[in-house]
Amino acid sequence: MLESLLSYLVIFVSVFASLSVLRLLVNFLKALFSDPPKPFELGKSALIFYGIALSYLITNIITVFT
Repeated sequence: MLESLLSYLVIFVSVFASLSVLRLLVNFLKALFSDPPKPFELGKSALIFYGIALSYLITNIITVFT
């Protein structure tokens, strides 16, 4: 019971982190290819959030494939 609940939680957080990093990538590409190019700025809290999301995804990928 608890094990299946934890697996659902891991899947939910993984999907949420993937969508967050994907949104970051799309916003970066929109800023890069806009005419004229505008600077891509992140606040301190957004930078911390995206850093945690990306590190979680990398850790999750490493643990799944080893």
